Amino acid sequence: MLFTATSVESKPRVPKADRLKAAQEASEESDARKGPAKSRTVSFTFKQMGAWSAIKLRGVDGSQTLSFPIRADEVVVAAKLRIAYDYSPALIPELSHLKVSLNDRFATVLPLPKDKSVGNTRDIDIDPRWFFDVNYLRFKLIGHYTRDCEDPFHSSLWLTLSDLGRLELTLAPLSTVNDLKNLPAPFFDKRDNVPLSLPFVFASSPSLGTLKAAGVLASWFGLQAGTRGAQFPVLINNLPEGNAVVFLQAGKTFEGLKGTTSSTVSIQPHPGNPQAKLLLISGGSDEDLARAARAVALFTSTLSGSSTTINKETATAPRKPYDAPAWVATDRPVRFGELARPEELRTQGYFPEVIRLNYRVSPDLFTWRTPGAPVKLKYRAIRLPGHKSSSLNLGINSNFIQAIAIDEPYKGTKEAEFVKDKTPLREELVFVPPYGVTGRDQLQFSYYFDFVKEGHCRNMPPDNLQGAIDAESTMDFSGFPHYVALPNLAYFSNMGFPFTRMADLSETAVVLPDSPNADELGLYLTLMGRMGEATAYPALHHALVASIDVEKMSKRDLLVIGSARSQALMTKWADRLPMVQSNGERYVREADSTWRPTYRWEQQDVQEPTQPKGGLTLTGIGIGNLATVMAFESPLESGRSVVFLYADKAADLRKLADVLADPERIPLIQGDFAIVDDKSVSHAKVSRTYYIGSLPWFSKLRWFLSDQPLVLGLLGGLICLLMAAIIYRKLGPINAKRAKASA
Repeated sequence: MLFTATSVESKPRVPKADRLKAAQEASEESDARKGPAKSRTVSFTFKQMGAWSAIKLRGVDGSQTLSFPIRADEVVVAAKLRIAYDYSPALIPELSHLKVSLNDRFATVLPLPKDKSVGNTRDIDIDPRWFFDVNYLRFKLIGHYTRDCEDPFHSSLWLTLSDLGRLELTLAPLSTVNDLKNLPAPFFDKRDNVPLSLPFVFASSPSLGTLKAAGVLASWFGLQAGTRGAQFPVLINNLPEGNAVVFLQAGKTFEGLKGTTSSTVSIQPHPGNPQAKLLLISGGSDEDLARAARAVALFTSTLSGSSTTINKETATAPRKPYDAPAWVATDRPVRFGELARPEELRTQGYFPEVIRLNYRVSPDLFTWRTPGAPVKLKYRAIRLPGHKSSSLNLGINSNFIQAIAIDEPYKGTKEAEFVKDKTPLREELVFVPPYGVTGRDQLQFSYYFDFVKEGHCRNMPPDNLQGAIDAESTMDFSGFPHYVALPNLAYFSNMGFPFTRMADLSETAVVLPDSPNADELGLYLTLMGRMGEATAYPALHHALVASIDVEKMSKRDLLVIGSARSQALMTKWADRLPMVQSNGERYVREADSTWRPTYRWEQQDVQEPTQPKGGLTLTGIGIGNLATVMAFESPLESGRSVVFLYADKAADLRKLADVLADPERIPLIQGDFAIVDDKSVSHAKVSRTYYIGSLPWFSKLRWFLSDQPLVLGLLGGLICLLMAAIIYRKLGPINAKRAKASA
């Protein structure tokens, strides 16, 4: 899609040379206009800064560095580090201490007294002038357990920082200019590590065309927010206190804003908050609004100035199935260098950090009865003569795969042997097991260096231990067909599948109530943001319809949203839903009964959620507080999917939005019927299973027979009878001749 546009230039950008001075000036300017600029306090946990668990420092010189950013439109005015730690009682106090630094400036040095090794807490004030856009907090243990020569790997050399530690920052706003080239800032700052909550504002009840434009823009903000999560509360004729996105058509005014007659994108000052901005999407019609939204979603880098008018556009090329930019290609081998930067594939030290390779792959790859996806792993490591137990340990999603010995003689091909003589590069063929093809996965490479001591104070290990995974390593998913059993809400919550099979959602329709309320619209926008994050591509071509027009969308997968009695499909499709309610009672269907779970001889091939034993009828107090996600095959077209998001009360739809924006709780959504509460998620498997995709005929035959042992037995019996009949016919004449001869 190509755009031509005209821009209105903004004022020159404020330099960042002195952020504290700029914050003070912004505060004075705000004070003169609408009141003082409001500071805020944020808290970064160690986990948010990259620590997977408690920070464990080992050895005489153990260290770990955590990183975190500061938003471009804010400056640190006060900072406090709160830590809790324990350390070995064997450490010598005069020779041991913990150093804490920020951006290579020492914040403090903590002594390690002999009698206080457990339960230590400290609050450390940090100079706000030390903070930059991206910051590095480092903890370093200097530990000694003896005054004589010591083993740097001795078990007494340890200090553990609790994962409850946190960095508390007081942030003051900076004044910013209105310039579209800074998008998505200030509405979302990529250096911010908290979930995005960005209100979408409509001057009056929006049309479906306006809502679709908002959905496209929400999907773009969702992909910008990434795994942080994003929600988009909807306000009608009401402006929030902070940043917001406003949609306005020509001839309408709202809070001093005026709609334009052509497609326009602009950044406007907030009329009630000098530190907030409004992203105004305006135009003469729904299509003008959609054009402006697409311009932001596809060509943000070309926008500039405080306002841009979109004069012309050319349609984008159609997307292909499974071509989402965030997904690993399934038609060719993929280099590790496409998934991670070279510096992320290196590690060093006595206790090197784990190298982690994140990837996303379509969850419908059929890996049944295969060793998994092949990985041509190329790696380098320091080799220590005489040390036989060094290894490279491989894992997937924290599950161990295998260990590769790195000090043994290399047994590769002749070509690889030639390479080995020149460099420490080695190659190994390993496999990502089938359980590592779930949608969002992580390969983990952990180097372990073995050390051999021949005597006291002898053979001290070198301090240049390094390991690296070569960026030319590849993983290959191209040998697997696409075939999967549905419904499965885990695929939906994790990857938006099957809707994200097409990255632009061109085979998806969202079905809203005929008169949707603000909570239903907010959930719709949150879903679009989730889809954009899953694919890294905006939802340009999804359809948006009211329930009365759902029959027109029979060829699409359907996302249905409703609350209370607003969604007519709750009654119309009652015979398909896992849950039915009538006359104040709620009925959960009996699980789809088949003989397969009873007679299947390899239960490990299919892992399904626990099925309820029968129907369940619920009445009484609390029955009106249900928030649920249901999945089933479309009543309009076989092979098409429906995900229905429903709440008894419209406000409880926010529970569904919250869980879909929470990476910690998303894995709890499974089965085809999930009930969401404020803190918990329960699920069940109720609906009939159906399949999408296709298999080669031989694989399909094997898959069918593996699930039908009685059929296989009968088929085997028929084959035996057929062979017996053939043999009998062949031997009949021979027996007749023998009988004549003997007579």
